[in-house]
Amino acid sequence: MSPRPRRLSPPATALSLALALSLSLPTTAAAAPVAGKGSVLTLEGDDPAKAVALTKALQSEFAARGVGGGRDMSLSELKLTMGCDEPPSPKCLAEGGRTLGVDNMVYGSLAKSGGGYVVQLHLLDVGGASVKESVTAEYPASALESGQVQATAKDLVGRVLGAEKTAEPEPAQTEPEPEPEPEAGKSKLVWGRYKDQPKWKKAGLAASATVAVLAFGAGIGLFMAWRKPNGPVFKKMLQLAEDSYDNKSADDDVRYGEGEDICQNARAPLGDGVTNAAVANQCTRGENMAKATTGMLVLGGVALASTIAFTTLMFVHRETPGMAKMRKHGVNFGAAPTFGGGVMFGGGMRF
Repeated sequence: MSPRPRRLSPPATALSLALALSLSLPTTAAAAPVAGKGSVLTLEGDDPAKAVALTKALQSEFAARGVGGGRDMSLSELKLTMGCDEPPSPKCLAEGGRTLGVDNMVYGSLAKSGGGYVVQLHLLDVGGASVKESVTAEYPASALESGQVQATAKDLVGRVLGAEKTAEPEPAQTEPEPEPEPEAGKSKLVWGRYKDQPKWKKAGLAASATVAVLAFGAGIGLFMAWRKPNGPVFKKMLQLAEDSYDNKSADDDVRYGEGEDICQNARAPLGDGVTNAAVANQCTRGENMAKATTGMLVLGGVALASTIAFTTLMFVHRETPGMAKMRKHGVNFGAAPTFGGGVMFGGGMRF
């Protein structure tokens, strides 16, 4: 038979409490985080009042660490409800936890030991039906008094869940230094790509290049259709002029030989109409295509000039307030020759 434990004097009791709490801090790394709803069951023990007081303190401390929100129930009630054996298996208790609708469950006991108490706690993973952590700790009787029970519960939660992580201080954010303003009366050209190119420059370059390609493509296509002497539109006009001699009427004959203006001959007046309406209509079609060709080439020239301007803006920028405003509003200029021998100027800006 073991010797009866000796009663501790008040100073010795206080010293024992301080020693127990100082040794109770976890010495291992912080445990894996526990996620989901949890329940802390009322502890079993031979001192129901102390067990209930410690359970309430444990429930608040576990809830502060994210293990809470589940239904309150005692371990004895759960074992009786589920018909668990003694000691209860994790599988039987896990079935009870599923009935309560929780993911984690904390249960245990409080037993007297000499002049103090021994606390056993178990953290049960309900989904896996396995005990994730078990803790046994001995405390003096004073550790469960009303003024100390919360600290004791906090110590027990730290043993079960691991040391509480402390938030790392965020590094101080330094304000970026403002870019120096260019000196008045001085300008400086900078060549090369630079960071943070405005989106409007890229959009302008893409749009102007697309218009230039489409306009030149359409102009070339129209020219190839009307060109002399092999364009399909011109060939059809010539064929209609040749066919005008094969019918019975001589009034609609269109001279088409070398040096002849087929369109002028086809439009020669005859009564209320023209000499040959079919040839005249084909001539009108070809003339419209020629005008459209000129328009497409002019548009392509303006778009090409804009493309060159936007390309320059992508690589060259002047460090003066005036040029900065022009770049901001997308000011651009362009020029293109016309088929009549003149020059067409164009430009634009973005408001």
